[in-house]
Amino acid sequence: MSATDSDLVFRDADPSEDDELARIMYNAFLPIWNHNWFQCLTSPLDPITSTTTPLTPLQTRRLAFYRSWFALVRIHKGAVNLAYTPSTTNPAPSSAAPDPPLFTTSPSNAIAAVVLLLPPHARPSWSEPVIGWRSGLLHALFGLGLRGIWRVAVTFEGNVERMISEGLKARNVAGGYQGNLVMCHGCVRNPQWQGKAPARRLFDWAIQRWWTREREAGRAPTPVWLDTSIDEGVRAYEEIGFEILGECAVDTGADVNGIKLEPEPTEEAKDKARKRSRQWVMLRLPPEEGKDDEAK
Repeated sequence: MSATDSDLVFRDADPSEDDELARIMYNAFLPIWNHNWFQCLTSPLDPITSTTTPLTPLQTRRLAFYRSWFALVRIHKGAVNLAYTPSTTNPAPSSAAPDPPLFTTSPSNAIAAVVLLLPPHARPSWSEPVIGWRSGLLHALFGLGLRGIWRVAVTFEGNVERMISEGLKARNVAGGYQGNLVMCHGCVRNPQWQGKAPARRLFDWAIQRWWTREREAGRAPTPVWLDTSIDEGVRAYEEIGFEILGECAVDTGADVNGIKLEPEPTEEAKDKARKRSRQWVMLRLPPEEGKDDEAK
C-alpha cells in the first residue's frame, strides 16, 4: 500500500530493500550520543557510502545492529515503511504502473525517511532468545562487548522501562504495561535527502494507517510509544501529537556525540555532555472516536 503527500510517496518497504535502509539508518544515527556510547567509541565512525569497501569491524558491527531491527520487525509482522521522492526514474505508483520502484542499491538518495513499528507484545526481550537469535539482535548485542551490553540493557533500557511504566500508570493507560502498545522501533531521515520533515510526515502516515487497519478489523486503535535521546526529536514528535511521559539524564563520561571524553576534559565539555545526554519516552493516544484524527 502506498500514498502520496505533496513531494513524497509513502509505502511499505520490500524486504529486498532492508540492507539499504539499514545503511541509511546507520548514517542517520552517526551523531546520536547513545548509539556511539553503546559501542564505547573513542573516535567517530565514518559514514558508509557506495564506495566504502571494505567496512571496518566497528562499522560492520554497528550496521548489523540496525539490520537486526528490520529482521525483528518483520518476524513480529510489524511495519517497515519508507518515504521517497518520485521522479522519472522512480515514479509514484499509478494505475498504469502500480508497482513502485525498489531501492536495493547504494546510494538511494531518493529515499527520504524510514520508520519501523512493532505491534503490541513484540518488544525486544532477553526472554525471547530464539527471536533474538533469528533476527541477529543477540549477535549484534554481543558485538558490543560486556560494557556495551550493560550500557544498552541495564542503563539505557532500564531507564526506558522505568519511565514508560511510571508514565503509563500515572495516566492510567494500557494497564501501565508498555507491551500493550505499538512501539516505534526506529524513525530516521536520510542525511542525504534535502526537504521538509520527511521522517515526521512518514511517521504520522504510518500511525494513521495502523489505526485505520485496527478499526477495519473491529479493534480499538492502540496508543503508540517511543523513546528518543535527542531534544530535536522530542520537538518533532510533539508536532504530531506525542506527549512526554518521562525524562532523565545519563552520566556517560562521553562528549555530546557519545565519544569518550579526553583524559582531562574541560568543565565546558562536561557540562555540554551532561545537557545533551538525556532520554525521553513519549506517547501518542488515538483520537477519541467521533473526533477528527487527521494529521496535525
